[in-house]
Amino acid sequence: MAKLNYIALGAAGLAAISVFLPWVEASSSASFGGYSANYSSGGISGISIGGGIFGLLVALAGGFMAFKNIKFAFIAGAVNFLNGLGYMLGWFGAGGGASYSSSFGGGSARASVDPQVGLYLFVLASLVFVIFTLKNLKGEKTE
Repeated sequence: MAKLNYIALGAAGLAAISVFLPWVEASSSASFGGYSANYSSGGISGISIGGGIFGLLVALAGGFMAFKNIKFAFIAGAVNFLNGLGYMLGWFGAGGGASYSSSFGGGSARASVDPQVGLYLFVLASLVFVIFTLKNLKGEKTE
């Protein structure tokens, strides 16, 4: 029996946990005629925006595949990496550090969506999972 890939298992666990942390923060502000208002969501978890549910399922599947030493386990990490990167760059409509502003006459409005720590952790854990499952696969071929 091949030895367990503890780093890949830890990375899968970290990716699974990170979907419960804040992935994006939405904020807005408006001003008109000397009055102004601000709003910030404070952070929206990955589970709340939908991509985290998919990421959680893929992370759990990848962890199982790494535990069973299935050679294509790195694909789960690659899918999660692209999922997280897509949210970070705004491919899926949420995240990407997008900022919108408008003004007309004496009024102005601004809205922004910024990535948060949970999303960065998710992407990093997914990348580590890919690296160490590929390293483990390469090590098996040379033995």
